[in-house]
Amino acid sequence: MIKSENHSIRQINLILKVILVIGIIGELIFFPSIPNFFGCVMAVISYMVFSYFFKVVYIKLFPFAFLMYLSMFMYRFLPLIATLAEGKPITYGFERPYQTFIGETILFLISSIAFYFACNPHKATIKNNLIQKTLDKFKFYEINPPIIWAMGLIGFVIKAYNLSKGGVEYGDVSGKFLIGLEYLMFAPICLLFPDLIRLKYKKTKLVWVYTILVITLNVASNKRHLIITPFGTMGLLFFLHVIFKNINITKLTSPLKFIVGGFLILISLNFLSNLSTAMLHTRDVMLYDAEQRNNADKIKAFEQTIETLQNESLMNRLKEKKNKKEYKPLTNYHQNWSEEYVDNFMLARYANMRITDETLYLAEKKGYGNKQMLDFFQTSLIGLLPSPILKLFGIPFNKSLYEFSRGDLLSGRSLGGYRVTSHLGDGLATFGYWYLIIQAVVFFIVFKFLNTFIYYGKKTVIYAPLAIMSIFNFLGMFRNANGISGNISYLLRGYLQDIITYLIIFFIVKMLFMIANPRLTVTTKNI
Repeated sequence: MIKSENHSIRQINLILKVILVIGIIGELIFFPSIPNFFGCVMAVISYMVFSYFFKVVYIKLFPFAFLMYLSMFMYRFLPLIATLAEGKPITYGFERPYQTFIGETILFLISSIAFYFACNPHKATIKNNLIQKTLDKFKFYEINPPIIWAMGLIGFVIKAYNLSKGGVEYGDVSGKFLIGLEYLMFAPICLLFPDLIRLKYKKTKLVWVYTILVITLNVASNKRHLIITPFGTMGLLFFLHVIFKNINITKLTSPLKFIVGGFLILISLNFLSNLSTAMLHTRDVMLYDAEQRNNADKIKAFEQTIETLQNESLMNRLKEKKNKKEYKPLTNYHQNWSEEYVDNFMLARYANMRITDETLYLAEKKGYGNKQMLDFFQTSLIGLLPSPILKLFGIPFNKSLYEFSRGDLLSGRSLGGYRVTSHLGDGLATFGYWYLIIQAVVFFIVFKFLNTFIYYGKKTVIYAPLAIMSIFNFLGMFRNANGISGNISYLLRGYLQDIITYLIIFFIVKMLFMIANPRLTVTTKNI
């Protein structure tokens, strides 16, 4: 039985409402304008619609689809808060503010409708479909601590190997396969909240030591998004734990611990910001381009980053240079591609609405329903097939000829660079206004697929360990990247690939444990 009353949700809702009101007041006082007002309206509508779904029944029954939906809400809510915190208007650098805010509001409403029909919490509709029943026969929803640790160590070793090896070259099938298994290194982190996978585990000190090693390894990769992943994984697991346990946040800790915790968070954010600055400097020093960035010596890059962090005078100059850069005139879209919007590299991944504005500008310039964009979309569907399968069926397709992104093509610079694109701008440029209907259908199917990571029992629900250990990926399923192509890529390849590779590793590890200890059980499944 799922209780409708939830202290955590009520408190988080109140916090969001207070932040929204403060953001609107601040925006209209410091940056009063009609375009900025439209941005505030977008944030208000997004919050009102999101609050309808922000209930324990949706989070508990459809947690992974909800996290994707949460990222959709964040994209419309965070820009107002993030830009105001940096002393900027929400329309900072915009050239198409009305089209951007109205278009993103409409797309969010359409996305919400797709979520509503895909995630129906009524008891009569909660049934396991054929996919869930099939996965259950393969023990997809079962696991135990030894297997979790074994999977985590496999992922850790693979990540360390890939780090020492450098980039993966075109045609390296085994290398790409190994990269697809790196998420396994986050498996033991799930044991910080074992109740999410119906386990009991008390050796949390060992998990924390392992987590520190994972964070260190990700920092060594010299890629900023990998720094966020361990923290994001722990944060989302903690979020689900708090919601499911109906924990009263105000009673979670004492005022002293709250102050100390806040102070530690500020120190951590400052460190991550400095680390990001040092990484960017390392890239500049090593003259990274698209090819060199993939093939560069990762260990050398990591050492250079640490040396930069320890050089206080250099860090001060880099910060001063960064501050001066912030006050330079913004680049217009007709001059060059420009992603400058939010300075914080973590928020920029989920709140950079200027990408929508820019891609809408480029879509208008290229023309809605552009044949070139549509042809590339169709071609990319063929490219989703692994190279061995293409060769097996005799399909001539040279993937090296398409080493550029949809953002590159949209901007007219399809020679590389891997520019991101927005769902809205890319969709309109590819399908015209039909995009809105097509995107609604695609989102509906994606939500349905994500719901197969849950098995519904008579008394409770069971979450697939694969989904729990890769939980941070769901929060990134709606952000500036490849637009609708990214969603379709997940449906046609990513989803099945993740399940198959996970089951392969699971059964190999399980078989080895069974040989070593025939009495070992997979889990204490009780539904």
